[in-house]
Amino acid sequence: MENLIASNDAVEQLFSLQGEDALLRQLEHQIKTLPEREKLSFLLETKKVTEDLIFAKQTEGVEFRKNEKRLELELSSIETRLEEVDGKLYSGVITTEKEAKSLQDEIGHLKGRKDALESELLEILSLSEDATTIINEVNSQLEVQNNDIHIVEDTLKRVENELTKKALEAKTRRDETVKVLKTEILKSYEARRELFPSDAVVRFDGPTCNGCHLTMSAMETDRIKGLEVGALTECSECGRLVVR
Repeated sequence: MENLIASNDAVEQLFSLQGEDALLRQLEHQIKTLPEREKLSFLLETKKVTEDLIFAKQTEGVEFRKNEKRLELELSSIETRLEEVDGKLYSGVITTEKEAKSLQDEIGHLKGRKDALESELLEILSLSEDATTIINEVNSQLEVQNNDIHIVEDTLKRVENELTKKALEAKTRRDETVKVLKTEILKSYEARRELFPSDAVVRFDGPTCNGCHLTMSAMETDRIKGLEVGALTECSECGRLVVR
């Protein structure tokens, strides 16, 4: 590259620009990787699992109530029929043993069915009660989770705002610095910043480059030593800007 000459002030401004760029990258990285963001994501996933469990138990509860209603209706029907058959059996209108036995058999069948339905109903009621208990417990957990989420969201918003403010301040300082640098120097710096984000420009300090830390040849070292103070050249090993 063609050597550029910069005043002491311009050199300091160039390093100041590089410092602001480094700070901006750091702040952007911090904003993207805030621990509160990961924690919030975990809390939201946990909340989703909790809500899914509540929904599942509520769905079970609906089915339990449907079955409970069905069993109660069938039991009511059986009890009505038992009263009818029992009344007929002892009404005095039965005249044959065959008729009496038929009614007794029906009563036995109805009572057996009634016992089975009552057992099934008790089981349904127990399961329904368990589901309600779980829903209440999980709703309490959900309330705690929502509170934790609000706290983390508030913290995340506050920290993001603080870092964003610092980034805007750094951007403002950067813009002011850019205004005072020569176009050629700025273009040379920006071209290398894409390759070397943190140290596109380094100070000359002997044969070892302060960027890539490789040793330049004696001829290259002597060449840079012979340049005017403030001259901008490039490292023959990595291509970074080197300030004499």
